[in-house]
Amino acid sequence: MIKSFIILVFFCCIATNLLGQNYGVPQRGQRGYSPPPRTTEATEPTPPDVFLLSQERANMYQELMTLDNFQKEILKSFLQDYYKKTSSIAFDANLKIEDKQKGVNAEKKVLEKKLLDIFSVEQVEIIMTEEQFGTKSKEFKKEKRKEEKKKRKEKTKRKA
Repeated sequence: MIKSFIILVFFCCIATNLLGQNYGVPQRGQRGYSPPPRTTEATEPTPPDVFLLSQERANMYQELMTLDNFQKEILKSFLQDYYKKTSSIAFDANLKIEDKQKGVNAEKKVLEKKLLDIFSVEQVEIIMTEEQFGTKSKEFKKEKRKEEKKKRKEKTKRKA
């Protein structure tokens, strides 16, 4: 009786050890492993919200160049038109990449001409380089996040 119990426990230990090692099945990190199929389907990217984007950029330019509210609103309307046209060009599936690039460049020239009527040459250069490269907007977003973190920390300190 005791011998049969010991033999049964011995076989159970061997069986769990063998099952736990997963012999013959490649695992992640091994050659021959292919990940399981994705459950979600890939979707096309959606165009950005033009109104919000133009509002954020107008606020950023107002702080960068110390614009008054009138200039900010004019700039916001120009940017809104520019973003509508460029997003419709960029997200048009029927156009080739070269045609999209030509269309976006043409819209940049139109925006630059509109801006020169209202703003100085230096301000237009700042706006156009920012629209092309976007370096200041990244810094601006980082600063906003830092300010929001500080505000949250202050609120939690007040509550405590």
